[in-house]
Amino acid sequence: MNLSPKELMETYLLEVGGKGRYELIEELALPDMVDEANQAFGGPPGREGLVAHVKGFRRNVGDVEITVDRIVAGSNDVMAWWSFKGKHVGPWLGKAPTDKDITGTVFSFFDLVDGRISRYRVWLHAAFDEPVTFDSSRPPAGR
Repeated sequence: MNLSPKELMETYLLEVGGKGRYELIEELALPDMVDEANQAFGGPPGREGLVAHVKGFRRNVGDVEITVDRIVAGSNDVMAWWSFKGKHVGPWLGKAPTDKDITGTVFSFFDLVDGRISRYRVWLHAAFDEPVTFDSSRPPAGR
């Protein structure tokens, strides 16, 4: 798969995140990539961690719909501003499931090496009854 940084981000968000096409991660990410959000919550390292991250998101936010608002790409990095809506059906971001509708605004940042993800950082704001903001560059206390 030979994608531009913009196409790589679109594929990750819409195909992997939106449709659950986890098999694409093998082509999109380096085996030893670093997913800061996954690490912050004690998930597995490398590409397997990115798979775990997306599976957890999709498992805990049911009927997820992703909208890409803007993508800004350089040659070795790319940032996306995107939003999601779905149902809060599983424990996520320290919140017990509510079965209520949930929305969020997210900024995802990829560092790329040879056209593949080497590092993933994320900032998100999820609109629970009590909103949660998460910045992977500032992991939760105790981690």
